[in-house]
Amino acid sequence: MSTLAQFTKRRAAFEAFLVERGAQVLQPTNEWEVLRFKTARGVSVIYRNAKDGLTFTGEAADAWNGLAKGNNWRGVEAVKRPPKVSAYVRALLKRDGDACFYCAQPMSEEDRTVEHLVARSHGGPNHLSNMVLAHRLCNANAGHLSAMEKIRLRESREAA
Repeated sequence: MSTLAQFTKRRAAFEAFLVERGAQVLQPTNEWEVLRFKTARGVSVIYRNAKDGLTFTGEAADAWNGLAKGNNWRGVEAVKRPPKVSAYVRALLKRDGDACFYCAQPMSEEDRTVEHLVARSHGGPNHLSNMVLAHRLCNANAGHLSAMEKIRLRESREAA
């Protein structure tokens, strides 16, 4: 395919092909862009030139050929990798287990945060003796309380 007219005839089918395979069709950013789409590997664009010819960037040519030839081109979303567990988190899990410091409920990897008892912004050290694990929300609720206030918060929840 080399002309705008040829592309226009199959545009709707091409856009549907892209979306079905995980790409996101975007708005063109200038008058020369015919089609812009995003995949896990970046943004691809089909441009028209002054003679209504087309130029393909990124994965646009591969995607178009995928439609034309019926191959298995995919614009799949990025694979979500599990969060990396830092040495601090491994040590805290070993020392304290997987229960939240504040509410004592188990935490998922996605919801686990490292809480500094003495906030770093208040001069607290980035050392295991100053760290505990907490749910994201529990950590946010503790905010910038002093270490003593954080311990009292924990004790008040234990007593409840």
